[in-house]
Amino acid sequence: MMPVRTTHPVPSASGRRPGRTPVSGNIRLVAAWLLLLSYFYMIPVEFSALQWEKTGEGLWRITQGQSADPVFLIQYLLWMFLTFIGALMFIGAGFANGFSYERKGKEGPLTGGDLAYYFAWVQVSTVGFFIPYYAITEKDGWLSALAPYLPHAFMLGLALVLFRRCLPRLGFQVPPLRRWIGMMFAAAAGYLFVYYLLDPLVTEPVGRLFSLEMQSWREDSISGGIHQAVDLGWIYVVGQLLLIGVIGPAAEEVVFRGLLMGFLVKRLGVVASVILSSVVFALFHVDVVFLAPLFVMGLILGSLYVFFRNLWAPVLFHIVNNVLSVVFDLLGSS
Repeated sequence: MMPVRTTHPVPSASGRRPGRTPVSGNIRLVAAWLLLLSYFYMIPVEFSALQWEKTGEGLWRITQGQSADPVFLIQYLLWMFLTFIGALMFIGAGFANGFSYERKGKEGPLTGGDLAYYFAWVQVSTVGFFIPYYAITEKDGWLSALAPYLPHAFMLGLALVLFRRCLPRLGFQVPPLRRWIGMMFAAAAGYLFVYYLLDPLVTEPVGRLFSLEMQSWREDSISGGIHQAVDLGWIYVVGQLLLIGVIGPAAEEVVFRGLLMGFLVKRLGVVASVILSSVVFALFHVDVVFLAPLFVMGLILGSLYVFFRNLWAPVLFHIVNNVLSVVFDLLGSS
């Protein structure tokens, strides 16, 4: 006699039906989306903290500072609440289900849930580092010099761990030699355009249009960190060069091109995904003065990713741009 097949799944030894997501998994996913919202909500919060001051020449000088504005304080408290609740739920539910998502590793096309898990870990690791960091009253030189760039290291490391089984889907593919040569020429051409034409064609006209003083608090902060590293010694200079020139660009390309564009392109199309990821890329830097050129940089990086179908193309261009910027700062400080 043939065995009778049942149309109902057989309960597992734990009493759960196979294929059903445990409650802890659902809680974790909700928490991950909360933390993703918290991560991107920090962008308007940081913009609202910028200080706008009218100079004697009638230009707007924009600096970073502590704001006592009630609207900013409410936004900041809401961000803290979202982050705290989301982190507790995310880590607690992770222990409950044995961090199954992380142990399995992502395979297959990217989903919204994958982005949520990734940004949740970025937010948890960044906040988990900076809470004790700000509690330290006397910070050593190396810590204060390198701390602002450690979030990029978290971003890159987490992507390589969580998506270790699908790195080719992010664009990390090994191209043939002639493709490498093409990408290197494209990176060089892109840098020459940025160095010689981006300011006269984009940065300065937009600055004049909106009466902006052409001094960026973010660029000043980066230059200050490089000069501080020079005073501390060569090992700190190497650290700055690696973090700003290599790790930072690689991390940003993984996020904005590999993950964000990779998720959007199949849903919105190539053109919309390039434009939208460039907008997010520009806003991410919280730099009003360089908002327009950063958007154009995002368009160049996204176009390189689309043209070569390889993440190494925008990574190479981004690294060339940042490394040479650090080198010029170092030469100016010597």
